[in-house]
Order: sequence, then C-alpha cells, then structure tokens
Amino acid sequence: MRDGREYRKAGWTQHAVRRRADENGNMKKAIFRFLIIVCILTVMNTVLMLQIQSRVRNLEKELIRVKNILNINQQEREDGSTTQSGLDRDPAGNPVNGSVIPEKTQKEESDYVELCGLDEVDKPVDRTKEQVWQRLDELAEENSHIAEILQKSSQYPDRLLYALANNPEMTDFALNYPTAGSRATGEGLTDKEKEQEYPLFLQWDPRWGYAEYGDDIIGLSGCGPACLSMMLYYLTGDESLSPDKIADYAMRNGYYQAGVGTAWALLEDIPVLYGVEVSQPGISEQTMKAALDRNKIIICSVKPGDFTAGGHFIVVYGYDSEGFLVNDPNCVARSRKKWPYERLGNQIKNLWIYQYSYAGNSMAGSNTAGNSMAGSNTAGNSTTGNNTAGNSADENGTDVDGLYDSI
Repeated sequence: MRDGREYRKAGWTQHAVRRRADENGNMKKAIFRFLIIVCILTVMNTVLMLQIQSRVRNLEKELIRVKNILNINQQEREDGSTTQSGLDRDPAGNPVNGSVIPEKTQKEESDYVELCGLDEVDKPVDRTKEQVWQRLDELAEENSHIAEILQKSSQYPDRLLYALANNPEMTDFALNYPTAGSRATGEGLTDKEKEQEYPLFLQWDPRWGYAEYGDDIIGLSGCGPACLSMMLYYLTGDESLSPDKIADYAMRNGYYQAGVGTAWALLEDIPVLYGVEVSQPGISEQTMKAALDRNKIIICSVKPGDFTAGGHFIVVYGYDSEGFLVNDPNCVARSRKKWPYERLGNQIKNLWIYQYSYAGNSMAGSNTAGNSMAGSNTAGNSTTGNNTAGNSADENGTDVDGLYDSI
C-alpha cells in the first residue's frame, strides 16, 4: 500500500510539473503574441503619424500660399496707382518707365536663364544655419528681394535659404516659393531656347522647380533629372522630356532615395527608352574630347569643389582651346565659364557618355527598363546588369544631389 501511495504521489508530482511547464509555455507564447501585436501596432502608428505629419506640412504650405495671395490681392486693391494689368500708366494709358513688367511679357522678351543669370557666383560653401543667415544679411544689403525674403523667413524652408545663400541667382525662384504651387506648370520651351543648340535647363526654373521630388522639390534636389532632360533634348529633340517628367518617372520606379538623392542607375536606364546608348569609360581629357568630337553628350557626377558643397550632376556638351563647355543645372554663371581639364578633371567622380542610336529601344519597345515613361513597372534592369533601380552603379553609386550636395 505504501509503495502504491508513493507511486501515485510521484505521478501527481510529475503531472503537476508537466502542467506548470505547459502553463509556462502557454504564458510565454501569449507574451510573444502580445509583443508581436504591440510591434505591429507601433509600426502602424508610426506610419500613420508620418502620413499625418506630411499632410500637415502640405496643409501649412497651402495655407501660407493662400494667405500670401490674399495679402497680395489686398495690397493691389489698396494701391490706387496700379491698374489691373500690373503696369503704372499715364493719363493716356501708356506704361510709365520703371513699372513692373508682367511675367508673360518678360518671357516673350527673354528666357529665365537670361533674367536670373549673374556674371559671377561664389564657390558653394557648406554653411551652418547661423552662417547662412549671416550670408543672406550681406546679400540683402544690395538686393531688396533677398531682404524681403528675410523679413518673411518663416515662410521658407531652411534648405531653400541655404541654397539661396550659395546662389543669389535663385532669388526670384525663392521669392515666389510661398505662393507657388507644388506642380509643374506644363509650359514648354521658349522660342529662344529652341533656337539654341544646347539650352540650359535650370533645376529651379519655375516651370518645374516647385514640383515635388521625393521628400524635396526639383529646384533643390533635381540636378539629375535636369541633366537627363538636357541630354535627351540635345540628342533627340524631344522637348516633352522635361525635368519634371524625368523626376516623376524616377519617383514612380524607385530611382529616388529619400534623404539621399538620385540613383546612378537612372542615368543608365532612362536613355535606352529613347534610343540613346550610354557608356561609362575611364575619366580622362582624351576620352571626353573624343566623345564630344563625335557629337556625344557627357553627364558628370562631381564631388565638392567649384560646383557643389557635396555631390552634383552637370552636363558637358563641347570644348575649345580655353576648356570644356558645361551646363550646370544649378548655376548660370558657372555655365557661362569655360573649364580647363586641369580644374574640372579632378572634380569628376564618374561620367556617362551618350549617343543617339536608331538601334536603341524606344518608348514602345518591350522588355525595356520600365517599358515607358508612363509605365508602372519597376525599372530595375540597368544597362550594365540586373541591379534594382535603388542600387547604385557601385558601392558609392548614388549621388546625394539634394541641397547640401547639389548646391
């Protein structure tokens, strides 16, 4: 009997141990499931908060724009000396000297490059916020529009003020930022641009500069799309491929990396859609001149130096005895200079050479990277392999061509 009782007692003990073990296991599983649910809810809450934050920022910008428009309308109503056309007129109805010329009249007389270009722009500098304000104060002493911007500084993002401190050619673009929409205007090239063989497309041109590009705008981060737009226009004559169209394609197909910039793969993949061949030879003066002698176009990624305080893209379209001819999408003054290879060469990080080829794939072609500018497929296959669009040509293959690098 005693042995039986001891046996039953031992059995009960083992059963209790197993039950506690099962209970502990179930408790651990419940805690694990609870932690998973908490993590999922945390991620969802973070995503929701980011979306709300983005919408609030857009709403604030829209409210500022509406407020400024109302202020402008109020000012116009109070100004009895200004007619509805925006021109001061004498009793006979003729414009008075010194009147502000409406935007359309300005466009008819000259293009935006001529209106904004300066003879000289200082080398870009990576400034602190305090240094940016100090530089803008200096510029405001000679430029009333920059002084006006400073008076309303709360209406402008820090990145735009940083850009303006490095390039006062952007004054008109910056001044109109609060009342500008966030979309491209859809206006085509001017007659003067069409007359030029190699027109300069500024990334901060109002036709497309205010349009969104990832977490920024083309005017501050769009040097890559602007350079591609210029190259494609020079080689194909297709003026519909404006910087905003290239930027939109880059965003939809994964070539824009938030906080980083334009992936190098974009410079390889888009050209094939329009019958343009691309190569990446070694960097040398002889290579560049030989390509230009054959009417090819070069896009360079440049490191900090004369063109940028970080990373930037420029177009090289010719050369003469004084140096290479460059179109810098961020600066008119630097585009008007000639650049000897001794000064330009050591700033080039990578280069792409383009030539038009009838054998290339067109927009209507099949199995190309993304198939068309309007396609929704991920343009992952680069001309040099099967890298996804987000991957760079090498380990450093994405240019941080946002403000702190493209300006």
